[in-house]
Amino acid sequence: MAAWLFRWLSDFGGPVTKAMTDRLFFWPVLFTVACIPSVPVMTQDLWFSALWGEKIIDGLNPYYVPFTPEQARFYPFDEVSAKMTYGPLWAVISAGIMALSDGNVWVTGLLFKLVLGGAWIAALAIVRWIGRTHDEATAAAGLVAFGWLPIGHIYSAGEGHNDMAMVVFMLLWLMRLPSGDRAGPLALAASAACKYTSAALVSVDLLYRVGKSGRMDFRSILVPYLLRGIPAAAFFLAVLFLFFRSPTFFDGARGMSGWQWLQPVDVVRVAERLMDMDLAPLRWLVRGSFAAFAIWTLATLYRRPTTENAWKAATAVMAAVVFSISTHMWPWFMLWILALAALVPAWWFSRWIFGVAALAPFSIVPFWRYEVGFDPFYTKTLPALPLYLGATLFMVWMLDRKDRAAVTAWAAAMPRRLGITRPHRS
Repeated sequence: MAAWLFRWLSDFGGPVTKAMTDRLFFWPVLFTVACIPSVPVMTQDLWFSALWGEKIIDGLNPYYVPFTPEQARFYPFDEVSAKMTYGPLWAVISAGIMALSDGNVWVTGLLFKLVLGGAWIAALAIVRWIGRTHDEATAAAGLVAFGWLPIGHIYSAGEGHNDMAMVVFMLLWLMRLPSGDRAGPLALAASAACKYTSAALVSVDLLYRVGKSGRMDFRSILVPYLLRGIPAAAFFLAVLFLFFRSPTFFDGARGMSGWQWLQPVDVVRVAERLMDMDLAPLRWLVRGSFAAFAIWTLATLYRRPTTENAWKAATAVMAAVVFSISTHMWPWFMLWILALAALVPAWWFSRWIFGVAALAPFSIVPFWRYEVGFDPFYTKTLPALPLYLGATLFMVWMLDRKDRAAVTAWAAAMPRRLGITRPHRS
């Protein structure tokens, strides 16, 4: 339904009205409410957060003292003990929820879901608000891209994953970016304090402000920027040092760097397995292409500091974090990029991201269901091939008529360009 709506809006000839956009916003809200009673199946991070919050209530630091299996036995939970991996602001939120729930499992689950479901709906409202600064058609397409895919409802109000806490603050930052006030950096600091990855977006904030200033003197650019960011830096450090005691603070987050699955580079690993060849240069090229694309969008933003270029650069930077820097890709990681891509839904890269987000939950099922007893190549690596090939086909299918015609013409001319066509003989 989401894919059909997206394509229908791309080909829609008439004006998109405010009533249509509001209706496209209303139904995802109902989808979210319907997900609240569901039981977490694909991820148990809700119970991780609950146990880490409980450690804080008990006066212990979850970044240094892991919860024990004995503590976990009271929850629908089958994981071993672990140190906290998320940001300090999420630790504070988790502790607050546990203080309110008093350890009751049902109340705990409901409160986490209400917080994250509320963050999801707020993010959806921001996507609609930002889209309307362009036109109703952009707002409508953004709502379909971000609000109608099941991935958003399932992993916020359903599974109770904390990504939406980071995403809603990230969107608040973009909402305040054109005004140039201190609220924007403060929202970005709050986002990074929930989950560190959005800290990469400081590059977008800096280049947008530098490009807007039009100044050439380094000091006259840097000083106002630093003054503007002082409240944000102070907030981030204040929350961080509630828990930071030594560099082992980041041990929990570093421990996940050894995981490897469902990345674009895994498509190359599939080819290596099939051809029995080492294609290391191609693997580095695939990884580097996302980083290079992010740098290109940042350079474009510096030359033309428009809000649309800022949204594109933010999307490309977070895509580089997910597809180049990260060693693995959980489906809920796509929410980081999808929220930004929804602000520029007509962009080809946004449509490719839509395709990945639509297919990613299905692609993780082989690993989740058959993790034990099967060759990891079939459960972790091979699913990347249909995921990214399918996302590319999705992207082409969701282009508007004009762009689809251009792609068809390009594909038809490819044999001639490669010199593999035969001359016609009568």
